[in-house]
Amino acid sequence: MTIETPGEVVNGPGEAFNGPAAASSDSAAALAQQIERAVVAADGTLVAGQSSGATSATKLSVGTYQVCFNVPITNGTYVASIGIPGNVGTSAPGEITVVGRFNTNNCLFIRTFNSAGALEDRGFHVHVAH
Repeated sequence: MTIETPGEVVNGPGEAFNGPAAASSDSAAALAQQIERAVVAADGTLVAGQSSGATSATKLSVGTYQVCFNVPITNGTYVASIGIPGNVGTSAPGEITVVGRFNTNNCLFIRTFNSAGALEDRGFHVHVAH
């Protein structure tokens, strides 16, 4: 049961308080997060001018990449999208997957696919919030 009063929300018996103090605490935590990013060309080249916090990108095999950062990212959130470097042109459509890299605390394992679902080399952008 939630009881609303002007300026705050107070939960009923046995429920946690999530009024203004909780909101400001959550906001402070969100502001403390850092964002790392990498733009990687289809050949696995890290595009330094469009990347921040990324230390390397490696093409492991067709459509399979590793991207490493200068900080631990294991507790982060990863978001990747197919895309080309720069601001001219368009990328062919496709799909992408991203997951933390096994046995590291600062790298991602990324795979890119064409629209038929076959592994294919594609440029991509990846962001890490941590």
